[in-house]
Amino acid sequence: MAILTDLLAAPNRTLPLIVCSEPGGQHDGRWLMWANRIATRVEGVAVVVTLDNDAVTAFKDVLGGLAVWGGGIRVYTPHPVTPDADGWRHRYYQRARLHDATQATIDRIVYSVTQLSARRRVPDVFAVFAEQTGLPADALDGMVPAAELEEARQQWELERDVAIADHSELEKALAKANGHLARLKEALIARGLGEILWGTQHEITTAIPDEVQDTSEAVLAAQTYLSRWLAVPDSAPRDLADIDTAPNSFAWGNTTWRGLRALAAYAEDRSNGWNKGGFWEWCAEGPLLGWPATTKKLSMSESETVQNSDKLRRTRIFKVDSAVDPSGEITMLAHLKVSEGGGNLAPRVYFHDDTGGSTGKVHVGLVGPHYLVPNKSKN
Repeated sequence: MAILTDLLAAPNRTLPLIVCSEPGGQHDGRWLMWANRIATRVEGVAVVVTLDNDAVTAFKDVLGGLAVWGGGIRVYTPHPVTPDADGWRHRYYQRARLHDATQATIDRIVYSVTQLSARRRVPDVFAVFAEQTGLPADALDGMVPAAELEEARQQWELERDVAIADHSELEKALAKANGHLARLKEALIARGLGEILWGTQHEITTAIPDEVQDTSEAVLAAQTYLSRWLAVPDSAPRDLADIDTAPNSFAWGNTTWRGLRALAAYAEDRSNGWNKGGFWEWCAEGPLLGWPATTKKLSMSESETVQNSDKLRRTRIFKVDSAVDPSGEITMLAHLKVSEGGGNLAPRVYFHDDTGGSTGKVHVGLVGPHYLVPNKSKN
């Protein structure tokens, strides 16, 4: 065990570690089969370790909440792992998820470590070459062209302004959620039901996850946990590789996850009798799982330029359940804007509201970068 914990804590570790744990009690032994399938596919880009029940106990004694147990699998990124490290860096995959969506979850684990491998720091020996030109780094006597500096400055300022605006919106959403939670707490305690509040404070094995690692995982989580109210076909996620490896992939992934949960919560509320309008009106009421009802984050249609252009409208035709349209396709104009400052790479979520139709669901047609749904024609 000391060898594993020392390896995890090493500051110069360059490969991810995938640690697979044995389930407690009686089990069918499939955890070893899953570990073997993962190890075969990640050979050369990650290390796979299996822990039996005794080792799981010892491992948890050392790392506490950052360990892995109960048949789960944890991917430890190439960052030092100690008991007080940031848990969000090291994604935990619960056993129930592996049972419910085995192949999809294994694909997600493999994809995540191969992307981490692609992001590994270039060895110092190659620093003599400039990334942009392939010329020796001293070719310009250490100087960077002024035009390049100005372009970078403008991009940084744009990203800063967008980050400030997004932070303000999140602060507003957090304040509303905290207010709602406080009122809910008072009501439960007043009715002698305080144990419900404390019993649901922490995520349990079968619960919907609070966070995801990236946008691809947000889609997988929606397909796994939200399918009662949200239809996300395999055709919906497109060109997510660059989004998942961008510097803000974690933020984009969790914002996407928030949006998908909002769409599902809206569909559920509609089934329970809410009928004061559509998704925008529902969000504007400030529900606990809502999405910001602002033009910066939500659009229920497209501009006249898009709607009057056959070329642009065709980019908004997505696959849909045949119960919605017999052709299996439909034009979707409503969309969530996951990020306004990410340029053409910024994720978009296009959807169709069939909560009043035969399926009673919201159908997602696209989760992908903005460049797939351009606003202007490019000749």
